[in-house]
Amino acid sequence: MRTAELACIFVRTPPERLVAAERLVRAFPDYLRGAEGEVDLHHCLASGYLAAVVRAAAASVGEDVVARLVFWAARTGARVVVVAAMSDEERRRFQAELNLCERVMKGTPLASIREGAARFFRQLGTAPPRELAAEKPAFAVDLDGPCRGGIAYRPEGRALFVAGGVAPPKGDQLTLAVRERGRPQPVEGWATVVDVRRREEAAPGRPAGFTLRIEGPNALHELLAARSRTAPSEEVRAAPRYPVKGPVKVSPARPSAAAPPASPPPAAVPARTPPPRALMEYATEQELQADWLENLSQGGAFIRTPRPQPQGTEVRLELALPNGSRLEAQGVVVFANDQGMGLRFSLAPAEDALLAAAIARISARSRRALVVDDDALVRRMLGDALVARGFEVLSAGSADEGVKVLSEELLALDLLVTDVCMPGRDGEELVRFIRTAGGEADLAIVAVSGRLEPGMEPRIEAAGADAVLDKSLGPDLIAQAADAVLERKRLVAAAAAAAAAA
Repeated sequence: MRTAELACIFVRTPPERLVAAERLVRAFPDYLRGAEGEVDLHHCLASGYLAAVVRAAAASVGEDVVARLVFWAARTGARVVVVAAMSDEERRRFQAELNLCERVMKGTPLASIREGAARFFRQLGTAPPRELAAEKPAFAVDLDGPCRGGIAYRPEGRALFVAGGVAPPKGDQLTLAVRERGRPQPVEGWATVVDVRRREEAAPGRPAGFTLRIEGPNALHELLAARSRTAPSEEVRAAPRYPVKGPVKVSPARPSAAAPPASPPPAAVPARTPPPRALMEYATEQELQADWLENLSQGGAFIRTPRPQPQGTEVRLELALPNGSRLEAQGVVVFANDQGMGLRFSLAPAEDALLAAAIARISARSRRALVVDDDALVRRMLGDALVARGFEVLSAGSADEGVKVLSEELLALDLLVTDVCMPGRDGEELVRFIRTAGGEADLAIVAVSGRLEPGMEPRIEAAGADAVLDKSLGPDLIAQAADAVLERKRLVAAAAAAAAAA
């Protein structure tokens, strides 16, 4: 019997994401629709690398199964690769990563993977998912999150269009969880995939994506009808842009050291100058740059820089994607203004799929907050209060750890809540450091203190905080105020963008 082998890879899984990874693995039997097979799980504590390798009869792993697994893995922050399609070099690197994993569980039958995954992830120190009954991840839509520009709802047909290069197969039924700002809990329902528009079929006004028919309940239909547009906001774009934040370094082109031949034959191609390189990475404190990536789509990006390259300049981009992967692409400057430069790039099929998965992750995420406090109890209480308001929350126990989380969570934070008084680098220093990175100029920052001393509030606001709050307010009121700060900042930015476009 011929066997198909699929690898579901998380390049980096911080503890907060292991629960989502476990829920994905537990859902494998549903995604493979009862196929017989087995699963290997590998985890490296040092790097956070996590891989689930599924082996099943090739006849049971058709296009729909692969599309389904790719879609749900991407929304969880992973990518799926068909092992047989890997190049020799890719396979070598993959095997090397597996060899570095200290925790390994091999040969668990698909029929038993729910129990096997529970044992494996408990050994990693994670708490069990809060809702064990919900084996499959829900399709989450945050109407105030990054996806808002790529969704449209037609109330007359109860049809929800979601833009994106990764889609579930037609006919699949999805559990939906739609959240809007101010609601403590999402409105849940169910829907069926009734149409899929692939990237090769996309055109201006017709972006790639998929359409869901909302089956119920009426509360979900009413919410979408009240909040969603009847057409995607960027209807002229075949590939919607998603807001991102990531520092960029752009190096000028260097002349080629090699001299051209004295008498080249007529058909010879002239020597070309090596292109400049646009390297997107989170810099260290000594390497902070003013250039940063502002938005990203399947075929392009905008880099905000005071030194834009002229239109037509070729560049080479090295992108650090939010799922931990790195991507290289050849691009060209298609326009430049006093704000920066827009780039268009083309990718090989493997890299194109990698970027599509990363964009699916960006579009799927909720608003995300980082809580920095040296008191574990305070971190947990503030985190729980923000989760209740619809945030995905990460935490750090010191300012230095907070900077590390910021660097790892490239492109994906909306709000920072930091304590002022901490050992080592304090909250004021952390705020000032973050604001020196141009890519974090739009991050909403709220500082909290157990004792607001005279002069502290204006001093920390001058360092870059959007608000300074007293911890005596309690976690719920702090979360409410932080949410309001983020919304106010978003509305101001939207108004400024509208004024600039007018």
